[in-house]
Amino acid sequence: MLDTDYWLELTAADEAAGRVVKEIVMRHRCSGILTWALLHQIEGEVLAELKAGGEHSALALNMLRAAPVLGYPKDDRPASFSNAGIVPIIFGQIEEAWNLLH
Repeated sequence: MLDTDYWLELTAADEAAGRVVKEIVMRHRCSGILTWALLHQIEGEVLAELKAGGEHSALALNMLRAAPVLGYPKDDRPASFSNAGIVPIIFGQIEEAWNLLH
């Protein structure tokens, strides 16, 4: 894949994720607090929906997700990126959509 093609694909996947995130966050709006566990659950739902659509490469979708090496918690504490040096793309989209609803 050419560099230009790759960035176009990543941008398209990012935009699609933003649309899907809003729909999925709406489904979870009754949850009250965005916990780490819920954040990971929503991320999984977003990626599953994008993958099922078949429009985006696995590489592009992996670039949007939280890399396991970053070690984000998966427990029921409130999610916060206040001290984070990096925020994965989908996590940032989820937090933004969540804050708009709550």
